[in-house]
Amino acid sequence: MYIPQKFNVDDWSAQEHLIKSYPLGTIVTIDENGAPIANHFPFFLHVDEQSGKKYLHAHVAKRNHQIPSLTANDNVLVIFQSPSTYILPSYYPEKARTHKFVPTWDFASLHITGKLRIIDDFDFVRAQLNHFTDQNEAEREDKWKVDDAPENYLKIMQKAITGLEIEIVDTKCKYKFEQKETRENVDGVIAGLASDGKEVLSEYVKNANEGL
Repeated sequence: MYIPQKFNVDDWSAQEHLIKSYPLGTIVTIDENGAPIANHFPFFLHVDEQSGKKYLHAHVAKRNHQIPSLTANDNVLVIFQSPSTYILPSYYPEKARTHKFVPTWDFASLHITGKLRIIDDFDFVRAQLNHFTDQNEAEREDKWKVDDAPENYLKIMQKAITGLEIEIVDTKCKYKFEQKETRENVDGVIAGLASDGKEVLSEYVKNANEGL
């Protein structure tokens, strides 16, 4: 991924934020003919307390056409992205004076390379399903739990999936949120996005330029 220095983010907490806030990752491998294959899976982050190693966990249908590629290649790429948006030239106050502005696109993206293991183990997959469900039901009053469903039904459903574990080897992260602009123009983008109902992206621009 091309990352100009001003957009480069090495801070793990900012990278972790993307995984936890937008867990639908894109996993990319190469098939036996050299063609790229991509699929989209929800992931969650697991950190081993003893070793400190970081892992991504997910599950995949055993009938998924990417399984042979996942089995043959332990090196994988997983991509996470924030919401993104078109940036209007009219957001920049300086545009009214110079007209030397063109549209751009703001976003954050995290590329993770790692070592993949397929873990077709009942207990591993069940623990993963419990964790993922509990994590996503946490803020609900009427929380659904995996064991709310009949066990026989769960076993049938679980036979159709297998677990994935990816040990994180390297990360590259890009936050492109107006870091090359002046304070005046950054404030214009923050206000413009907020007025257009894009408060989440307005906050991203604000946070990315706190020290400006």
